[in-house]
Amino acid sequence: MIARLMVVLVLLAVTGCAGDPPSASPATPRSSVDGDPRPPAGAETRERSAGAAAMPERRAGRLPYVFPVRGATSYIRAHHDYPATDIFARCRTRVVAPVSGVVLEVRRRDRYRPARNNPALRGGRFISLRGDDGVRYYGSHLRSLAGRTKPGARVRAGAMLGRVGQSGNARGTGCHLHLGISPVCARAGDWWVRRGTVRPFRFLRAWERDRDLSPARAVRHWRADHGCPRRPR
Repeated sequence: MIARLMVVLVLLAVTGCAGDPPSASPATPRSSVDGDPRPPAGAETRERSAGAAAMPERRAGRLPYVFPVRGATSYIRAHHDYPATDIFARCRTRVVAPVSGVVLEVRRRDRYRPARNNPALRGGRFISLRGDDGVRYYGSHLRSLAGRTKPGARVRAGAMLGRVGQSGNARGTGCHLHLGISPVCARAGDWWVRRGTVRPFRFLRAWERDRDLSPARAVRHWRADHGCPRRPR
């Protein structure tokens, strides 16, 4: 009897130890990398589409550049007559600011008439922007412009400026954005410079891949070589 009682007591002691919760071990500190929150799948795509506040933080210390047309596009290296790029996209596709800056010019009315073929009006509806990098960006053949877009307005990289169209002398050629990169010679009116002096192709390729390649140096070199040309005859 006594032996049986001793066995029961031993079993109770063992069972009680096994049922006790394990002692809490010191928490292992997580590294700062492991502790960073991970963005959900597709967050980068949404950020590019929104084209807004998160970009300067993502590229701290550098100007963020944004591909200027949202959606499926096609474009090639060459352009007729002068350096520029035509970015073809579906009509009404959003056009956004390629870099933060200040609006220089806006034309909301398409005044181009084929019979007169005035070169100053060939762009139809357009906008020009002085980027914070000192470069002028010109987008034309727009279908429409964003309601609050006006000269003197400050815009951020990725802010909507208008929609792709075929105004001006682009009628019948398919909807596209004509993009011109140039120095800010005259703030307005110098269409022969504004339409494009430096080929945008390699910069567009970089921005399409989220690389912040600036055309500022190329524009400065062009201006050093050419100055600000007078109106062509």
